[in-house]
Amino acid sequence: MNNDALNQRKKLAHNIVNIYQVEMSQLDQHSFVVPQGIAETAPLSLKPIKIFVKDENVLYRIQHLPQEAKIGVMNFANPVEPGGGFLLGINAQEQALCRNTFLYPELLKHRQTYYLQNFTHNHDFLYSDALIYAQNIKVLRDEKEDQILPYFKYVDIITIAAPNLRRMKQQHLPLDYAKIKESLTAKILATLRMFKEQRCDYLILGAFGCGSFENDPQQVAQIFAECLKRTEFLGAFKEIYFDILGDEHLFQVFQAKLLTDFKG
Repeated sequence: MNNDALNQRKKLAHNIVNIYQVEMSQLDQHSFVVPQGIAETAPLSLKPIKIFVKDENVLYRIQHLPQEAKIGVMNFANPVEPGGGFLLGINAQEQALCRNTFLYPELLKHRQTYYLQNFTHNHDFLYSDALIYAQNIKVLRDEKEDQILPYFKYVDIITIAAPNLRRMKQQHLPLDYAKIKESLTAKILATLRMFKEQRCDYLILGAFGCGSFENDPQQVAQIFAECLKRTEFLGAFKEIYFDILGDEHLFQVFQAKLLTDFKG
């Protein structure tokens, strides 16, 4: 591990917490837990979705969407620890978001109602179908993470945990693929339905649970494709980006599955 990079990430993480404490009284951000079971709603129009699969950082994409866009970002959650250890310099998608936005303080508000529930009732590491919806979260840095930007974007972020197949294997639990698929489908549908309900028009998604949680990227990409082809999402979003950084295999799988049926 590069100790210089690790220490720099720690510094940035603690810096963002300090900045939040200075600005918190002036912010208009808030969050709430949404339990499982978000209802389907009618399509908003017959306009098809534009989907893009990109080898890029989520922070890059946020900065390159229109200034007036209402952006929804899917955060691949650590289900039991808010921010997934980002203060220790751990680095993945969730940690990058917490290190460069004001998401982390919102996650802390739900230690009892979300994280403790997943800790005490992990459902054989499928975890709860609940999600945390955080609104109007300030983004302070871009993908270079080298400065506080002179202008700011604000995004909505859904924090939700994928099934953890790695932990299932470590605990010698049988891999119930039907239940895993059911869990992934419920969580992806809930994410899309909440973003639709909140009128987000640009979404940033990705390879949900395909990193350290070891979900099958073919299955996850297929579930995303099946969900997005549902008529309920016609006209709901202008553009959807699957940001998959630095993993050629994942990138190719998602590109093949999603761009077969959607043009972007």
